[in-house]
Amino acid sequence: MRRVGRFTIAMTAMLAALWLPGEARAQAAGTIEPPRAEIWGAWAVAMPIGSGTLAVDYEPPMRLGGTPLESRAHQLSSVEAGAGLGIDLGVNVFFNRVVGVQGAFTATSANLSGTNGNYDTFLRYISLPPPGYQPLESTYEQSTPWAPTAGTLGYRSLAVGGVVRWRTATERIGGTIAAGIDIDIDWFTGELESVGYTQFILGGQSTLFPVTHRVRVRPSTDERSFGPYVGGDVHVETTGRVAVMAGVRVRLTSGGAKTIQVVELVDPDENQWVPEVAEVAAALDGQSLDLPGMRWSTLVGVKLFLR
Repeated sequence: MRRVGRFTIAMTAMLAALWLPGEARAQAAGTIEPPRAEIWGAWAVAMPIGSGTLAVDYEPPMRLGGTPLESRAHQLSSVEAGAGLGIDLGVNVFFNRVVGVQGAFTATSANLSGTNGNYDTFLRYISLPPPGYQPLESTYEQSTPWAPTAGTLGYRSLAVGGVVRWRTATERIGGTIAAGIDIDIDWFTGELESVGYTQFILGGQSTLFPVTHRVRVRPSTDERSFGPYVGGDVHVETTGRVAVMAGVRVRLTSGGAKTIQVVELVDPDENQWVPEVAEVAAALDGQSLDLPGMRWSTLVGVKLFLR
């Protein structure tokens, strides 16, 4: 996932605002109507609340002989996203002095981290060891410490809703309050590593070789989600058509579930028994990735007025 911009900044905070009735600017010639539309561009920071997990459970294959009776692998990884830096672009179009509609596009990218537990594998199998070559049932069990999660996490969404505005008596200071639906365009794109993938190789003399590779994965690109949002901003006019602004927006969903897709092996050259990516994908694609759905965003930018 490419980062949206190196110079994007952000904070995340709870919306608390009260609607104030707008007042007209009194002039000798009459009342000046407020702008029909507002367009803004802002730096943004988006922060997921809490942390997520990646849970993997599958049956490692057994190669080159032997009869697997029971095979399993289990891994639970922590996925924590830092502050997502990016941009926020939007427009408010008003039907009258107070009420209108809002559309906003947000794109942010964040680094991933997370401390993980052990990667557990188990195999119960039958082999034919020399010299008798009689069936022998054996078991193998291993619990291996796993490296921390790393990667990037991106978010692109479109917010559509209603908006009301307020202005002070001087009309130099004003703002909006909005609510509606936040629609994921590419929800949590990017890549993270690593997930374990094990093959059990039965070599000469019926010797078992467990071979584990590290796999880079990404959130599934086939899934979309949406949820309610609320937001607001305050602006201060610098000229009749330009203002500086600061605002917040928060998506109110309590959590989100995704699945993963395999990208590639992180370490394809570390062992002679290298699985095909298609084989790894058949085992790992569709594993559960749970990420927090509530996301706070803080915006700082410029607003233009269209009269």
